[in-house]
Amino acid sequence: MSRQPRKILDSLSPPPTVLFFFSIFVLSMVYLTVLRFGFLLRHQGLAVDIPLSTLFESFVIGARFDMVVLSYLLIPLFILSNIPFLSFERLKITRMVILTLFFFGTGLIFFLSLVDIEYFGEFGTRLSLWALEYTDHPDMMWYSIRSGYPVALYLLLWGAALLVFALMVLKIKKGIFLIKRKVGILRHLVYFMLGLALLVLGARGRTRLAPIDWGLAYFSQYGFANQLALNGVYTLSKSWWEDSHENRNELLEKYHFYPSSQALSEVQKLLFNPREIMTDSLHSLARWYYPNLNSQPNKDYNVVIVFLESWLSKYVGTLGGKPAVTPHFDSLAQQGILFDRFYATGTHRGVVSILCSFPSQTGRSLMRKYTDNGVLESIAEILKEKDYSNVLVYGGDLQFDNMEGFLRIRGFERFIGEGDFPEEERLGKWGVPDHLVFRRANREFAKFGDKPFLGVIVTLSNHEPFLLPDDGFKIFSPEVPQWEYLNTFHYSDWALGQFFHSAEKQPYFQNTIFVLVADHGRFMESQTELPADRFHIACLFYAPDILGSFPRRISTVASQTDLIPTILGILGKPAFHKSWGRDILSLPPEDKGFALMIDGPTVGWMDGYDFLVERIGVSTLFYDTYKDPNQAHDLSSRNPDKVKKLQIKERSFLQLSTEMMVGEKALAK
Repeated sequence: MSRQPRKILDSLSPPPTVLFFFSIFVLSMVYLTVLRFGFLLRHQGLAVDIPLSTLFESFVIGARFDMVVLSYLLIPLFILSNIPFLSFERLKITRMVILTLFFFGTGLIFFLSLVDIEYFGEFGTRLSLWALEYTDHPDMMWYSIRSGYPVALYLLLWGAALLVFALMVLKIKKGIFLIKRKVGILRHLVYFMLGLALLVLGARGRTRLAPIDWGLAYFSQYGFANQLALNGVYTLSKSWWEDSHENRNELLEKYHFYPSSQALSEVQKLLFNPREIMTDSLHSLARWYYPNLNSQPNKDYNVVIVFLESWLSKYVGTLGGKPAVTPHFDSLAQQGILFDRFYATGTHRGVVSILCSFPSQTGRSLMRKYTDNGVLESIAEILKEKDYSNVLVYGGDLQFDNMEGFLRIRGFERFIGEGDFPEEERLGKWGVPDHLVFRRANREFAKFGDKPFLGVIVTLSNHEPFLLPDDGFKIFSPEVPQWEYLNTFHYSDWALGQFFHSAEKQPYFQNTIFVLVADHGRFMESQTELPADRFHIACLFYAPDILGSFPRRISTVASQTDLIPTILGILGKPAFHKSWGRDILSLPPEDKGFALMIDGPTVGWMDGYDFLVERIGVSTLFYDTYKDPNQAHDLSSRNPDKVKKLQIKERSFLQLSTEMMVGEKALAK
């Protein structure tokens, strides 16, 4: 090339600093694309039936979210690098500071991207605020992570990748700044403004008025393809920002679909029982329940609620589970009332829904929110009006998830936690194994004598890191999918059987209603946005001397919020309550039931076999789960009228629960 054209090209070439930032931006994008490919490989079983063109589009859309994350990191560094007299080219200290911040930022992004791979495998969604929910228990978090995942391998992989990345960046820097060139002020300013404009555009993710949002990733009918298109660092940052900056009015507006009076009326119609009398129909769900007007029982029955950790119906034998790991539960079901279409309201601990009959919310756990506005009323408070005592027995840390504090202000009096067990009985940091928790609970219940009581047992063994008190419970080998979970599931069932073997010898047994219910399900691989099977859990009422010793199977759709009204119906005495559920045993045969399910921003509504799944403002899906249990075919476009009817029910539930919790509408007694 002659000197003249070369001179012209040199006069138009970007300044070294701009060229350097462009180069490291491209290199970082390559790394994030490789990480997305790793995400795909790790969960390749979910992509089997997805067309390659759809997966390719996931990568294209995903690149836009990657650009957003990188642009936010690079904008301040780019500005700092171009400040006169402090520029990247001019001062060594500036280069050291910029590179240190850049390596720290990209190292964190790469690290979180690796974490995101396993997080999705556990929870079925990208990183969100839930990942930070228990950072106030770092020892417990680290113990669970270290016990359940190949931490050393991931750290080694992360360190090696970051080292190679750093060496490549330093090599790029050396090549670009090897020859010093003078760049005019005007050219420098033009390229600086152009580079900054492109980074700002990258941070916005689009050229239109509103910046990019996670809804862009929901472009296909394949749930995994949509998740693949997201960036875990973006979703984590987005959910944190929304939670910390979304004020009360914004949240109320987000879930405001109808006039408040209409939403209240719709929910009241859904919950209304002819044996109930509303006490404040214009403002609340508060009502008196008169379950049996003709006769009253001679005794106040005890109530024992057993939280079965992660008891997904998929593995419960009497519910058709394969492999069946619950012979003891199955045996109890032969003398109890089994609910075969029972659903969890959320994907995390079901304490609020089970003990307070309040639906899950789309944001942070209600147990960790500081609020006492009269909206929540626990079964302990209801039964306390009838002179019941109560005790909760848990083998773990009572402060975990703020459980003790939350329940104390809602009528619970006595708590037995891991600190009340001998040190030698604890199995790792997670707590005391189930059979010892059951044994302690049996002793505590026996102490009440003839006084009516409410007992709550919270199990924990069937949870990561899936620790067993004895290797004899390892009946599944590593070749079996979910083998660790199935082994602790089997052990938890054995512990339950041991409890009833001991309890039936105690005087309190014949006068006690036992409610066995899972706190939540467990994520299983699925192509769908919100698989109903993930929320389908075990629930059994067992009291052979009260309810009869013959088996009964209830196929009405029900959820954890229905437990309190159903218990009140069995107790048979008038009771005041504010429940978001119904007495399932008193429903007419034609009532098919309903259940609300929430997983982050995704909401599901099961009505008989009709299943509506919504990401509000993003997507609406509708399935006939009787004909299509795997939710493979979205029928929303063919059934607009049915979708609209289901939306009214689901959105009224969602709106009213948000207004009552966030809007602090107290329910008057």
